[in-house]
Amino acid sequence: MIEKILPPLSQRLREFIQQELGANPSQESIIPLLGDASTRRYFRYVSDKKESYILAAYPEPFEPQTFTYLQMHALFSELGLPVPELIALNGTLGIVLQEDLGNETLCSRLKTASPEERGQLIRGAIDYLIRIQQHGAAALKPEYEASRLALDEAKLGQELGFFQEHYLEGYRGLSNAGEPALAQEFSALVAELERSPRLLCHRDYQTRNLMLKQDRLYIIDFQDARMGPSSYDLASLLKDSIQLEPEAMRAEVDYYLSEAGQDGDLKWFDREFELMSIQRLLKALGTYGYQITVRGKRDSYLPYIAGSLQRVSLSLQVVSGFPYIRSVVERELAAL
Repeated sequence: MIEKILPPLSQRLREFIQQELGANPSQESIIPLLGDASTRRYFRYVSDKKESYILAAYPEPFEPQTFTYLQMHALFSELGLPVPELIALNGTLGIVLQEDLGNETLCSRLKTASPEERGQLIRGAIDYLIRIQQHGAAALKPEYEASRLALDEAKLGQELGFFQEHYLEGYRGLSNAGEPALAQEFSALVAELERSPRLLCHRDYQTRNLMLKQDRLYIIDFQDARMGPSSYDLASLLKDSIQLEPEAMRAEVDYYLSEAGQDGDLKWFDREFELMSIQRLLKALGTYGYQITVRGKRDSYLPYIAGSLQRVSLSLQVVSGFPYIRSVVERELAAL
């Protein structure tokens, strides 16, 4: 049984490098990285031979036999998807050593890419997404946690509650955030999404979780994969971290539908995509509020709020049935 109390992080990192790489690292050779919104911490280790690795330090020990990162790494590798090489892991120390993909995310590349390159990169990411959807569920083993978890009505509703608690109440300090009308529309939204076909989802398939190394796209941060609505990852990719013009958005959605083999009357998918975008973006705003107010990361997450509000507003303008949510988002935009 793994001991539940870990040594200090710096000690853990040194012990891991000594055990797994046979090196005695200096303090300067272990460089903290910005990381993400999770409780994991990331570091770059540069050896005396100038070999570079990424260390992911978890807040608790883990059992390798049930470690979700290892499970999904194996599954994505089986599907032929580019993921960072897994070099070593130590559950007792709670650390994973993996290939260093560099610093360039798809999000950062898109800011300087030509229109042609931009389209090629986004469509490459859509191709990966389709492979996950069409082959992922069949490749899931019964013991994998992803086969037991789902982005179902309860989970999607819980994520909208996160927006209410940590954005409206925590970040904005609104005492009347729990209006019955808001709860009613949240319930209606997730009930409609519950009817969507359920496929394997990465769960955070946005442009900051796609890396470029030697111009090849790699997928990272896939440990929370689970079954969910067919539009979930597409909404994350096209809405979470980038602002596409309406024509470009339409072109990418049409590309997805064509490559995924969807045909016939697809108005149902257009509505589902917009509803999924609303849910995803509100959940993201809850995450930003939490990171700012609870974890004190204001400078890291404040810049994302305006863009997320603008994109969720665009989705709310093209779907009917959610006037109160729309009024809340329009009020927040006005407050900016």
